[in-house]
Amino acid sequence: MKQPGLINRIITALRFDVNETTSKKTPAERKPLTKDENGEPAQESFSYASVVGMLLYLAGHSRPDLCYSVSQVARFMFAPKRSHEIALKRIGRYLVGTADKGIILDPKNATSLHIDAYPDADFAGLYGYEESTDPVCVRSRTGYIIAVANCPVVVYSSLQTETALSTMQAEIYAMAQCCKALFPLVEMVKELSGAAGLPLGGPPQMKITLHEDNSGALILAKTIPPEFTPQSKFYALKTIWFREQIVVLGIEVVKIETKLQWGDICTKMPPVITFEFLRDLIMGW
Repeated sequence: MKQPGLINRIITALRFDVNETTSKKTPAERKPLTKDENGEPAQESFSYASVVGMLLYLAGHSRPDLCYSVSQVARFMFAPKRSHEIALKRIGRYLVGTADKGIILDPKNATSLHIDAYPDADFAGLYGYEESTDPVCVRSRTGYIIAVANCPVVVYSSLQTETALSTMQAEIYAMAQCCKALFPLVEMVKELSGAAGLPLGGPPQMKITLHEDNSGALILAKTIPPEFTPQSKFYALKTIWFREQIVVLGIEVVKIETKLQWGDICTKMPPVITFEFLRDLIMGW
C-alpha cells in the first residue's frame, strides 16, 4: 500500500527538488528533538502545521517508519523554532529517498487468525536534553504497533502523561496504553470474522499475543490480579484492569528480544542498521 501522491505533496510543500536533494537514511537524528525555547526563530516559507498534518496522515496509514519522527515534530506544530523546521526537512529528505516505498500487507499463516501487539517505552528519553526545570524532560515515551495476521494496523508514538520512576513502570504504562487499542480491536476482529463466516472456534482460530521485552513488566502482566510485585505496589491499580482482560481474553504474554521489538521504532531513533532492520521487518521491504 503506497501513498505516492501524498509523499509528492509533502516534498513539494517543503520546496525540495528531488533531482538535487540529498536523501537521508533515517527520518530523525539519534538525539531527541527538544523545545529549544531560546533557539533561532522559524524562518521557512512553508506552512509547518500543514506539512506535519500530511505527515501524520502518511505515518498512520502506510509509513509506520515515520511514526517516531513525526510525533516529535508534531509537539511543536503551533510554535516551531528553526531546529524544528530542520527536523521536519530531514523527514522530507528521508522521503525523497523512499518516495516509491509503502507498506506491504501480506497476511501470514492463513490457517490461523492472530493479533500481535508490540508495546515499548523509552524511559525518560528527554532527560539531559531539555531544561531540567521542565517536568516534561523526565516523561517517558510510549510506542506500540498492533498487527493483525502480520499486517500492522495500529501505530502509536507519544510522550506519557504521567512520570514513571523506573523502566518497568514506563513499560507498564506503555502496555496499558497499548491495551486500550488492542482490546477493542480484538472485539472488532471477532465481529468481522463472524460476518465473514470465519468461526473462531475452529480454523482459523484467533490467537492474541502481547510481546514485551522488559522482564519486570512481563512478570507483572502475567500476575493474576489483585496480586502484584513489590516494585509495582504504588501503581498496581492502573494495571489491574488490563491484567484482568488478559486472563479473560486468553492473551498470551511472551518475552521478545529487544532487537525484534517492533515498538522500539516508535519510541526512539535507533542506529541506522537497527532502524533499517526493524523497518524492513515491519513494512515487508
